[in-house]
Amino acid sequence: MSGRRGFTLIELLTSIAVLVIVFGLMISLSNFVRNTSATDLTISLLRKIDDQLSQYSRRFDGQMPAVPRFDPGPETPEVALAKVARQNNEAMMRALGSQTNLSATVFADLPSSVYDPESQTLRDAWGSPIVFMPAMHPAIGMALDNRPFFFSAGPDRKYLTREDNLYSYEAAALK
Repeated sequence: MSGRRGFTLIELLTSIAVLVIVFGLMISLSNFVRNTSATDLTISLLRKIDDQLSQYSRRFDGQMPAVPRFDPGPETPEVALAKVARQNNEAMMRALGSQTNLSATVFADLPSSVYDPESQTLRDAWGSPIVFMPAMHPAIGMALDNRPFFFSAGPDRKYLTREDNLYSYEAAALK
């Protein structure tokens, strides 16, 4: 009897198809976990910095730090905001850092890609500067009760696409 041992073509193709499906599910799941983790980290950052701003405001009788604001001028609002976002972020972090030791307390456990104490910048999990909005702006709007707020550009890194932006007033509501 010459019984051959091995796989038939159908068995081999079926095994490959199952492996492709399993790998596809694993990749999809890993992307979901990564995006969820990035969103959670950014919401946590927004909560922390909003708390720091509240402390600053209490210390200075309701005053807000002076930060660069953006004026689109001839540029589109998205381009203008992207240009001023880093300056806005650095000015806010300097103002808050002058009152508390942020790097040693609030943001000490964060990776340097998110908070860099040397350059005094705070970035969201996708690498964009977190922006402080001290007053209403027609391109962005305002938080409830006209309170100042922070926001992140979200995964698409575009500040004016509201469907994926994250806001500190929403993060505060999740506490």
